[in-house]
Amino acid sequence: MRQLKFTIRLKLLFLSIAVLGIPYFGFEYLRELERYLQDALELSLVDASRVVAGPLHEQAALFPEVDSDERALYSHDFIHPILLDGFDDDWLSYLSWSDTYTETSQRPQDRDDKLSFRIIVGHYQQYINVLLQVDDRHVVYQNAGATTSINNDHIVLVYDNALNETEHFYFSPAAPGSIRPFQYRKLRDEFNIEYEVAEYVNNINGELQTTADGYNLEILIPRGLVGSRLGFVVADVDDSETLQPVVRTGTAGANTLQKPGRLVQSSPQIKRIIQPLASADGRRVWVLDKQGQVLSSTGGLDRKTAVDTTNVFYSLILPSVNERFSDDLKGASRLQGSEVLRALQGQSATNWRSSPDQQAVIISAASPVWVDGIVRGVVVVEETTNNIQMIQRHAMKSLFDKSIFVFITVTLLLLGFASRLSFRLRRLSQEAENAIDEHGRVVADFNASKATDEIGELSRNYGAMLDRLKQYNLYLEGMSGRLSHELRTPITVVQSSLDHLQATLAGDDRDRYLERAREGIERLNLIVIRLSEATRLEQALQSAQKMQTDLRELLVNCTEGYRLAYPQLIFKLLIPDSPVMRMLAIDLIVQMLDKLIDNAVDFSEPGKPVEIELVNSAGKWQLRIRNYGPRLPDTMEEQIFNSMVSIRNKKDRGRPHLGLGLYIVRLIAEYHGAVVWARSDAAAGSVTFIIEFR
Repeated sequence: MRQLKFTIRLKLLFLSIAVLGIPYFGFEYLRELERYLQDALELSLVDASRVVAGPLHEQAALFPEVDSDERALYSHDFIHPILLDGFDDDWLSYLSWSDTYTETSQRPQDRDDKLSFRIIVGHYQQYINVLLQVDDRHVVYQNAGATTSINNDHIVLVYDNALNETEHFYFSPAAPGSIRPFQYRKLRDEFNIEYEVAEYVNNINGELQTTADGYNLEILIPRGLVGSRLGFVVADVDDSETLQPVVRTGTAGANTLQKPGRLVQSSPQIKRIIQPLASADGRRVWVLDKQGQVLSSTGGLDRKTAVDTTNVFYSLILPSVNERFSDDLKGASRLQGSEVLRALQGQSATNWRSSPDQQAVIISAASPVWVDGIVRGVVVVEETTNNIQMIQRHAMKSLFDKSIFVFITVTLLLLGFASRLSFRLRRLSQEAENAIDEHGRVVADFNASKATDEIGELSRNYGAMLDRLKQYNLYLEGMSGRLSHELRTPITVVQSSLDHLQATLAGDDRDRYLERAREGIERLNLIVIRLSEATRLEQALQSAQKMQTDLRELLVNCTEGYRLAYPQLIFKLLIPDSPVMRMLAIDLIVQMLDKLIDNAVDFSEPGKPVEIELVNSAGKWQLRIRNYGPRLPDTMEEQIFNSMVSIRNKKDRGRPHLGLGLYIVRLIAEYHGAVVWARSDAAAGSVTFIIEFR
């Protein structure tokens, strides 16, 4: 009975039957789908945070080093201009972004209230807008006529200008309304006596309005005036008789007047870097400094969703997706979640949280930004799980509606794929069988496939293997002729010398022929030595030991030796100034250099130098030996490092050349993890041998 042949086509046909199990496992799949998608989304956000952080690594200019306890003011990006009138009507959408500062000093015993104020800083186009809301039950204004007095309630604007000079501007109100700030400057009179004068400025404007709890001060500052630091000090005077300040509270603590806090703004450089990497719909990306301050943000959690066409049956099983939810971090100036704290410790982390109205679940992932081995920033990527719910709903509909269609399609595709696969494998087998005869000789060309899949790669590997086998057969066929040529000459010399010695009685002639016989024997011995040299080298490589060696110093010493050995030639040494330390077997490297120099000397034109060069190319050290002379044949640049390959003139009778020198060079280079190749430069008339240490 003939046994059934279980072909690939038949196997794939049986495999297609498994598609019928899709509807059965569909419901179980949907129950697990949400968990899998949540894990996938979490991993995706971690990967996305690492991708965005990638271009920011080692960008020290984007993440300046700051003290961990240094306070900062964040300038928000405003989407509309602010009217400078002292009222907070234009600020209603930004009030949730404000920071609150409260005095920490002790009040007199008869006062239990503490000075506090809220501040919002933002910028629109070329101006910085500031709103200070000061809680002060008793506002003390300037006395009439004392227009530059600060012995009353006042606010000090402090910033570093473009020259990193700290400047102070005083807003000392005499009444609600417009306020022109002034600053004190120290001058000297004609007697070189220093005095102080108050000067008003016109490019900074302020508006003050009283409120039920105190007063509001709105300030408009040109962005070009403020450097990297900005601060405000609120001085509270409660005694209108003595006009002595009770307390001063600053945005950077007690030293605000001397050193205002950092001004953190959305970095346009960072935004340009992350914008192409953070264009996914419904995904928001934050870049923070090491204090959690927002340096840049892009994207949003709102997602453009298509109209849900899922029928009532599916809606009863899965709840509908709600894209309207409360976003508590929109416009935030600082993030301090658990994932941010872990990222600041050097680890990528994730965090899950619900929106304040419980209408959405938000996943955030954070990854550190490294500069010189230190965490200098954090990238946070956020997204809601609304897309997962949409996927669940559509997956259920798609699963049950298309199961039959998928089964038919997959079955046909598998049959077509199996037929194509079988045909290609049979053709590959037939071509491989026809390429080699029964004696192992390559008798036909192998047509390698150009396909990019595994079978195409296998076909190309077969073709390359047969080409190498063909070259090896040619090498074996030519080896006998080369050996015959090299051995015939010394044998003839010995034979003729002995014949003449026998026929000649004169002592001088006999000595001459004996000398020729000895020379022939020495050539035979040299041939045998060179034939066994490669074998001995392979054995030596097994016991050779490497040690840390300055390759630069080794080249200097060897070059001096070559100049003594070949005084008629010019040797030019091009090496770096600093040591180049490598793990090397010194004796083997010297032997490799000797072979390369010997080859360069033989083919170098008179008067032309032999160049020895050590260069760093793309992070890898290259040793280059260059001689000026005849170029290599085009077909020999790759074969010249094989055993028994020589391109010397056959009329050269001085020394036997078996083509083993550059083969030994290749063995030593490969032992050191290096690669070697030759390159001809027709324009310069030179040939360069390159050893690249990996």
